[in-house]
Amino acid sequence: MKKQAYTTTPVKPNALGLAIRTLALGGLAAGLVNVAHADLLSVNKTATASSEMQAAAYAFDNNQNTRWESAHAVDPTSISVDLGETYDLDSIVVHWEAANAASYTIEGSDNGVNWTQIGTYTGGTFGNRTDTVNVDGNYRHVRLNGTQRSDGNAWGYSIWELEVHGTEVTEPPVVEPPTEPGENLAIYGTATASSGNADVAIDNNAGTRWESDHGIDPSSFTLDLGATYSLNQVVIDWEAANAKVYAIQGSNDGTNFTTLANYSGGEFGTRTDTLNIAGDYRYVRLLGTERSDGNAWGYSIWEFKVYGGGKTEPPVTEPPVTEPPVVEPPIFTDLNYQPLFNNTHSPDTAQEWYTKPDGTVVTIASGRARSRHESEDIFYTFPTHYFEHRTFEIEIHDHTPKGQNLVEVFYHPEYANYVPPGCRSSYSNVWRADFNNNAGMDEKLQTATPDGKGERWVCRIQRDAHNGDDGILDVGSWMEFELQQFLGLYEGDPNVRGQAVYYTDTYRFKLGQPGIYIVGDEAMEEKIRAGGRATAPYVKGGDSVPVNEVISVNGDNTLTYKVMANGKWTQKDNPNGTVVTFPIRDGIEVYDNYVVASGVADWTTYFREALNIQWDTHNAFMQGRRVFHTRMDTGVHEEVGNPDFPELANIADGLMVKNSCLGCHVNNGRGIAPQNGALLDTLVVKVGSGAFDNLGQPQPHSYYGGVLQNLSLDAAVPAEGSVRVTYTAQNGTFNDGTGYSLQVPTYSLEMNDTNGGAIQHISPRMPQNITGLGLLEALPENEILAWHDPDDSNGDGISGRANVVTSPETGQQFIGRFGWKASSASLRDFAATALSGDMGVNTSVLPNADCGAQQTACIQNSGQGVELSDLRLNELVVYLQALGAPSRRPETVDQPMVVAGEQRFTDIGCASCHRPEMNTGHKHDLAELRGNVIRPYTDMLLHDMGPGLADSLTQAPELNREWRTAPLWGLGMNLAVNGHDNLLHDGRARSIEEAILWHGGEAQASNNAYKALSAQQRAELIAFLRSL
Repeated sequence: MKKQAYTTTPVKPNALGLAIRTLALGGLAAGLVNVAHADLLSVNKTATASSEMQAAAYAFDNNQNTRWESAHAVDPTSISVDLGETYDLDSIVVHWEAANAASYTIEGSDNGVNWTQIGTYTGGTFGNRTDTVNVDGNYRHVRLNGTQRSDGNAWGYSIWELEVHGTEVTEPPVVEPPTEPGENLAIYGTATASSGNADVAIDNNAGTRWESDHGIDPSSFTLDLGATYSLNQVVIDWEAANAKVYAIQGSNDGTNFTTLANYSGGEFGTRTDTLNIAGDYRYVRLLGTERSDGNAWGYSIWEFKVYGGGKTEPPVTEPPVTEPPVVEPPIFTDLNYQPLFNNTHSPDTAQEWYTKPDGTVVTIASGRARSRHESEDIFYTFPTHYFEHRTFEIEIHDHTPKGQNLVEVFYHPEYANYVPPGCRSSYSNVWRADFNNNAGMDEKLQTATPDGKGERWVCRIQRDAHNGDDGILDVGSWMEFELQQFLGLYEGDPNVRGQAVYYTDTYRFKLGQPGIYIVGDEAMEEKIRAGGRATAPYVKGGDSVPVNEVISVNGDNTLTYKVMANGKWTQKDNPNGTVVTFPIRDGIEVYDNYVVASGVADWTTYFREALNIQWDTHNAFMQGRRVFHTRMDTGVHEEVGNPDFPELANIADGLMVKNSCLGCHVNNGRGIAPQNGALLDTLVVKVGSGAFDNLGQPQPHSYYGGVLQNLSLDAAVPAEGSVRVTYTAQNGTFNDGTGYSLQVPTYSLEMNDTNGGAIQHISPRMPQNITGLGLLEALPENEILAWHDPDDSNGDGISGRANVVTSPETGQQFIGRFGWKASSASLRDFAATALSGDMGVNTSVLPNADCGAQQTACIQNSGQGVELSDLRLNELVVYLQALGAPSRRPETVDQPMVVAGEQRFTDIGCASCHRPEMNTGHKHDLAELRGNVIRPYTDMLLHDMGPGLADSLTQAPELNREWRTAPLWGLGMNLAVNGHDNLLHDGRARSIEEAILWHGGEAQASNNAYKALSAQQRAELIAFLRSL
């Protein structure tokens, strides 16, 4: 079953119950430590860190004179290494520079995402030292997480060398299964588990053990004997962390299990349980439903033994084949709906600017603390404690229209500054964040109150200091500025946790005109804005490559060097580095490094809020982001270094798919790409009864509800099951003779809870990126209905229809907008539905758990009533609303291939559904979303996409073939954000081209036209789509 890794686990003790700590005196000068009977595994392996003032790779280069250095005064801070493959770990040796840790943890991971704590260190003192921490377990990734710096360490964390010692994981010999009864059959089988390495519990070695993830009930251990045997006994040698209640189950297909024995009353501590069983089975499963009292860990077994007689052959019975009945869908002539927003606002209420009677143009903006400048990759992430008074309001008073050589920038921080903030204007080098006007604020206009609130400053820009300019602030010229903040009523203010010195966005504006811009070029601005004023600016950050690590400077103004797995530069002699070549943005005339356009920060593309966000919205956005990134079972923030959110801990208490929003929407984007033969991970599997209501909406399964939930946090409620996908090839040929291959998915259910019987109606759904959703919510109904044509009355072959749905909160009918089938009308309903079905969290919108009507255990044991307050739900909704639509990138939009591809897009009919332009009108409650001309490339309608893309959620094939036109904005950044290009509702398409080739039904004509294009013309169309 699927690994359930949700909480960081305590250190595994040694035989005395103690975490071992060894301190080697003398620092690094004494030489690297030799650890007996283990290999040094970490030299020149790929390294990453939460911050790098000096590269993380320096801690793994086997060089005593280089060191990793973190950002200063930030706790916690982490450094990780990818060993390249899984090893049996033995010890971690840390050669600290004087700026070291008082306490830290060592963690291991199989995938670099889910971490298990395997060692701890406390009591460290300031000064050069070497620590040796004994660890145990098989892991590929190792992370040191510094939680507290040593007394006297006013800097950060600094490591000369971090050594990981261990040995190769050896494979057990292949042994023929027994032929005589009465032997331990388990040692000849194979084992899997809901988490952890199951094979060590059947290796006939009393010194190794299976250990499940900690804090997870139920957990399971499954043994495949390879053939069917007559079984008579199971013997379990438990480690102290054992089960109080569990069942032994048998199966002949690995899916449907029968309970053979029950055990209860188990006590904490090492023990052996012997259970007599009877029956002919191939698979034996232990299902632990409750850990023993005092067991704060998981389930841990030294050896799992199964005894029985010789092989038997169960009778082969073919299951009856029954075809589900085909039911006609309702006739969609009734468009009876309510408008989502009732009030129409004056257009001027959407403006973030106004003009004073004397001609002064005032633009109002908001911002948040940034760790560095927009030219650096760290600018685009959120520093720790980002939700704690880190925002501010800006007012730009442009006096040039009335002939004055003056721009005033009024700065109103959420929390006080202990020294005057910096104010820099007039770029001299955009790739270095160099400004020619470097100054501080001119005047403090208002002093903060004792709680740090209410401070107000002004910066007066009185000259245009751009290179070569005459200094006059002329109407029509461009200006840009950034601020530097020093947060705190005084230096060291404990109310400012984490970093205290920050920078801000760079604000661009055109003198004499209102508004904030992405680039200093109005024509280009028009081309790249996908969401109007609510566009999220593209990522401008580059990587700075030191001169001495350059492999070559090339004649085409490119740089060749090496990078690590995360895309950041590494030493040119690092054997694990990958050689890359990227364009040079800035050379070494002033600095000793090159800035390259490597896309090192492009993975953050979907993080950014709308350009026109206002202060009140921004504050709610920051809090909503915290909700989005918090695990609903533990309250832990998904990003290392941020404090827990106790209010949200334990509000998920029953069935779930994932424990946080970010768990599915990776980096605010899509889920993990499904892999052939693997269980679906972040995909949500909708299930139903096959029936649908008068609006065509699928009805839930009578037992499993609306979503198949593969995890349970309550021992009394069994996890429902998981879905495995396998693919077969479907080959085809373009008209020019070039071949292609698609992958056709087949889904199989692996059920834990079989009480609900067979599931016939399912629909796997890939999480979509969440950018620009507020703009789609703002679309007036008449804008969507302009292309509503369910009967194809215009004869163009396109019969899209608006999907009318019922709100779970109000019971009213609205036009659906969100989800693969436009099944939610508002972002409030959309968020509440995901919280309920995917995370097991109730809200005022859906106050009852997502249990089926006949799912008694779920109904009786799941939380009822509101678990996430309306305040937090509303903040989450604002976060979704205010994430801007990702802008296009200026360097791509005018490329000849892209321009030609845009014409191809129209010529072959793509624009018939992927509507290029829409207007948000003036009805949405959030002013930032009103009055925007947007380019989402969707019509928000349902279309018949043909039988090849149909799911099986209902008994009506016509409904199963319908999908909402997916927005295309940001399409070209999926690979950078999520590491894959898998598209469509279930992620089957591995590229944009494969997604096009899957189009059928109403889109079949466009599919045929695409196949008829030449290779060059197809490449042009793909280039255009990647430019979005």
